[in-house]
Parts: sequence; C-alpha cells; structure tokens
Amino acid sequence: MRSNLKLSFAVLALVSTMLLVGCGGGGTGDGASELTEELIAPPVEEVQASGGFDSPVKIASGVSFTLSAPVGFKPGKFAAGQLAGQRYQQFKIDITNGSTAEIDLSTLIILGKSTGPCVDIFDGDNGMEGAPGEPLAAGKSISFNWGLSCDGKVGEDLSLILSNEGVPIIEVTGKIA
Repeated sequence: MRSNLKLSFAVLALVSTMLLVGCGGGGTGDGASELTEELIAPPVEEVQASGGFDSPVKIASGVSFTLSAPVGFKPGKFAAGQLAGQRYQQFKIDITNGSTAEIDLSTLIILGKSTGPCVDIFDGDNGMEGAPGEPLAAGKSISFNWGLSCDGKVGEDLSLILSNEGVPIIEVTGKIA
C-alpha cells in the first residue's frame, strides 16, 4: 500500500511537470528568453540633453547641470561601494535651478558605465554622501561630490547618466581619470 502511494505521488509529480512545461507554447519566439531580456534590460529612455565634463548641460526647464571631470581618489577607511581592482572616480556636481519650481534631489542617481557598469561609493571622509535630501528651490544652486567605482583603465570612455525620480535627464561623457 505504501509503495503504491509513493508511486502515485511520483506519477502525479511527473504529469504535473509535463503539463507545466507544455503550457505557454504556441508562439514563434522563446517566451522565457524574451521575458528574461525584458527583466534584465528595461527599455532605454532618451536623456533630455548631453554634453561633456566641465561644461554646463541645460535642459528645457532651465535647470543646468555641470559635472566636473573625474579625478582618481583613495577611498577613506569607512567608505562603502568601492570594488577592489577598479578605478575610484570622484567628481563634483553643480546644479542651478533656473526653472520656476523646486527640484526634489533626494531621488537623484548617477548611472556610470565604462567597460562595465560603475557602482556608487559613499565616503564621508571624501565628502561623497549621495544626493542632497533637501529640495533645491527655484533660482538656487547647489554643489556636492559624487564617487564611483568603475572598471577600466585611465583614458577609457566613461559615460554618466544623471537620473531623478527614475527619469534619465542628462548624459555626460568623457574619460576615466
């Protein structure tokens, strides 16, 4: 009796698996790989403006962004985010709010890419503490430091996309320091 019960469960498991594998077919493409690609690479949104380091990049609303050319630096003792073997890049972000509304900077992020994606470095010793938590009022300016850990060699291409509230705003390109 016990072996029949085990056999019944085994057959039930096999049939269930076969039914699940057979579901969802009928399309010409591989749905699993399409779904995986969609999850890995979300649709790319166009930036509003682009430019180079050390030059103001202004968007239609009147907000201007200047990202200084990156410089190499040594992370402090309590820094977080740096990856061994990568180049540590520090740059200054200047934002001038020439629009008529305040800007919430708390969701501002920098997506860096060199030979691969860069990761943020948070380092209080070097003044890299992320985005400001206070909104930037119309007509005001702010400056703050940012740090990234990037793969690549000195002189290789570096692209930075500044996004706010999940929306790409500007792209700045140059070289790794």
